[in-house]
Amino acid sequence: MTEHVKPGRKSNAQQGAQSVHRTAALLKILAQYNETGARLSQIARKAGLHITTVRRILQVLVEENLVAYDGISKLYYLGWDLYLLGNSAQQYSIQHKFRPSLENIAKRTQDTVFLLIPSCNDALCVDVVQGSYPIKTMLIGIGSRRPMGIGTGSQALLSFIDQKEAEKIIEYNSSYYGAYNGMTVEDVKSISRETKERGYAVTDGLFHKDAVSIGVPIYDASNTIVAAITVSAIRSRMSEARREEIVEIIREEIADLLQW
Repeated sequence: MTEHVKPGRKSNAQQGAQSVHRTAALLKILAQYNETGARLSQIARKAGLHITTVRRILQVLVEENLVAYDGISKLYYLGWDLYLLGNSAQQYSIQHKFRPSLENIAKRTQDTVFLLIPSCNDALCVDVVQGSYPIKTMLIGIGSRRPMGIGTGSQALLSFIDQKEAEKIIEYNSSYYGAYNGMTVEDVKSISRETKERGYAVTDGLFHKDAVSIGVPIYDASNTIVAAITVSAIRSRMSEARREEIVEIIREEIADLLQW
């Protein structure tokens, strides 16, 4: 059926498209002011829309948890669910981009390879590739989370970021560390210092007494850490010389991806 529209009036489809465009514009504006928050009048002025229209759209976004509203300060921020959606998209993008490298690393080392990304104050495992060596070390699986600072890939993510940011993460996670073999804040900081000096992370027997893991941070073109690659194997396969060899293999395999 053809929709007949009176002259000067927009069809339902046109109105729907307009609402989507306006919603997208408001989210982009909020992203610009997310650290400080933005007032309704500020958002409306920036968007070039009537304040009533902006309020109506924002109310719906707040109900959907895509926007957060502080009733005391009267400020709007991007919402938690929007972060989760973005994080899911990031997971897929990074997983897809690094999968060939993970497979090559697993083939060359014959051991288990993990890909982890920062997720709020945690390290999130987004991919795993097993090598051909008959004894496997499956310490975590896809979707597993650990507080930043616990585990090899997690330490690789934590140790090389800005010091102030690292301190905030450690403080936030301080109450969680004890659940991991009685780890303390000082333990995490000590491991982080050692990791910085070494240039990569090493975990020996933290979660499994016979497993050793090597973790290397991955940077994007702006020198921001976006992920970490970990290789895990039984201790008998992880001599000092082989640890260095594995680090070089990881760096070789991701070299062409560092300008993404």
